[in-house]
Order: sequence, then structure tokens, then C-alpha cells
Amino acid sequence: MNQIPGHDDYLWDRSGPVDAGVAELERLLAPQGWRPRSRVPPRRGATAPGVAPSRGRRDRRWRIAIAGAAAIAAFAIGVRGWYAYRLQWPAQQPWRIAAVEGEARVDGRDIGDASRLAPGAVLETGAGRVRLRVARIGEVVVGEGSRFRIVDTRSGRHRTQLQHGSLWARVWAPPGALGVATPAGDVLDLGCEFTMRANADGSGTLAVRSGWVQVESGWREVLVPQGARVEFAAHGRPGTPYDEGASDAFVAALRTLDAQDAMAEPDAAAVRALAAAARPQDAISLMSLLRARPQLADGPVFDRMSELMPADARVARAAVRAQVPNAMGPWWEALPYPRIKRWWTQWPDALPSRDGAEILQRD
Repeated sequence: MNQIPGHDDYLWDRSGPVDAGVAELERLLAPQGWRPRSRVPPRRGATAPGVAPSRGRRDRRWRIAIAGAAAIAAFAIGVRGWYAYRLQWPAQQPWRIAAVEGEARVDGRDIGDASRLAPGAVLETGAGRVRLRVARIGEVVVGEGSRFRIVDTRSGRHRTQLQHGSLWARVWAPPGALGVATPAGDVLDLGCEFTMRANADGSGTLAVRSGWVQVESGWREVLVPQGARVEFAAHGRPGTPYDEGASDAFVAALRTLDAQDAMAEPDAAAVRALAAAARPQDAISLMSLLRARPQLADGPVFDRMSELMPADARVARAAVRAQVPNAMGPWWEALPYPRIKRWWTQWPDALPSRDGAEILQRD
């Protein structure tokens, strides 16, 4: 509701102008308001004729309960309205440019004091960074030496392209609301925060700080959870996601297997080294390997995965090897990550952040 600066005394002593929303709320709650009684209170220990001693207390409790329910209902209606407003966005409406640091151009011209980035316009950064509001659902920071544009923007669907450079994004919205096309494939947010770097030859990296990110490329689909990273080789071939805290030995063995791709043998030296170095946090990598290369179920990758997972999360080796749908479902459910279908629990991603540029620089 709109307030007039310096004229909000009405809320305290009813002396100032009243906001229309406040007046309407008063009208709705008036029946539950307190009304003083003019009668003389009964003597201590006495009761009004025909009135049970506890009736007054019961009436007060009912009035308090009804007023509380009305307040909760009003709050719920307000939250629902805010949420609906946040997700709505007129088709092809430009995004707001929140901040510019250093050198940046739009369609070859200095960005100057421009306040909006329209779909189709090409944003290029030199030694500078640009912060954009992603409609009303989040933020994007385009890093130094980048080339970026908005492809399509409307309610529920915001698609962009990072031809090369770096990007930080933080979005709180249903899965798939924001997509970033890169030379390595399409990156789809699943209610999350992430950073990425993309080179013109398709190589690059993606790191997820909250939620999940889905990568779709001509090679395969990869799911990357919070705290994990995935690397892209030249021509956009995605590697296997791995935990940010993975050991050097684990990452080296994983890169060897990714280079071998489908030719990896179940008992190869790199497979044994990977299994020996795997920690509980590395389960996401082992599962991703088994999903992409089911023949590895015949070796130590499956054995190590079984050791890391809870005893009641039982998965059959033969089912994984035969690529039975949802064969690894019990393992997926046991992973210590937020569920994609519960993206709304990542509510801190709805809050403004000032750390995007710093995070992008560190990654």
C-alpha cells in the first residue's frame, strides 16, 4: 500500500490521512473489534444473572481466534498476490540494467546511461561487468569479456544466449524459467544459483551454488546439484559432475574416464582409482557415470556406490546394467540434495544479492 512520507500518524493515533487499503482492512475486521461495556462490573466473586462464569473468557478467546484467522488469511492473500506478480512478465519487455561497472556496449554503442536491455540487443563487456534484473524472478551478472543477449522473455519463460564469456545467475522460480544457450548446449535453471564460463569452441565450466541445473546438449543430458561442478571439453562434450571438494586424484581419474567416454572398461585402472578415492560426497559422480555408462556396473564403481549409500537404499546391479528405468531411484532419493520438485524451499534465492560479481570473479 502507498504511504505519504511524513504522514503515517493514522496508524498510531488516527490523526493523519488514511490509506485506502488500511481503511478496507479496518472495515473487514470491525465486527471482531473490542467494544467497551457501560455496565458496572460485578463485585468480586459475583456473576451476572443468567451468565456462566466462564462465558466472558470463552467469548474473548473466540474473538482473538477469529481476529488471528483473519490476519493469517489476509497475509496469505498478500503472499499469493506477490508471488503471482513476481512470475508475470509482459512478452518481450526489456530487462532492467541494475548496475554497470567498467566498459560495456549494447549493439556496438557505449552503454552510457541506458536503463534497459531489450530482447535481441547484444550486450558486450570489455573490462567491465553488467548486472541485469531477470524480469522479476532474479538477477544475472554478465562478466568481463562476454557477449550476451536476451532471446525471448515472457511469463514463465526467459531464454538468453551467452556466446562467450562468464555469467552468474540467481533465480527463484519454477524449474526451467531461465535458460542460457551456450556453445556447449542449453543450461536450464531448476530454481537455483550458478556461475558459468563459456568459450567459443564449446569448452567451459558450470558450478552450482544452490538448487539444481540441467544441461542439455547434443551429447547427453546432465543434472548438476548444488556444490557440484561440470566441465565441458571442446565442441561442448559435457563431463561428469563432481563435488567441489573432490580430491585431485578423484578429479584426475574422472577426467580420464570422460576422455575415454563409452570405451571405459569396468575394471580399468582409472575406474579403480576413482572408486578408491570416492567419498560419500562423490556419490553424485558415481551415479552419473553408471547412468551414462551402464557397463561400469560390472566393476568397482557399483561396489563403492553400494558402500556409500544407506543400507535400505537397495539397487540391483543387473537392473543398472540392463538400464531398467528408475533402477537407481533409491540412490537418487538418498542423495543429500534438495529435491527439484521442492524448488520453492530455496527461498533465499528470492532475496537480492550483492555478491554475484565477486562470486563470478572467484569462480
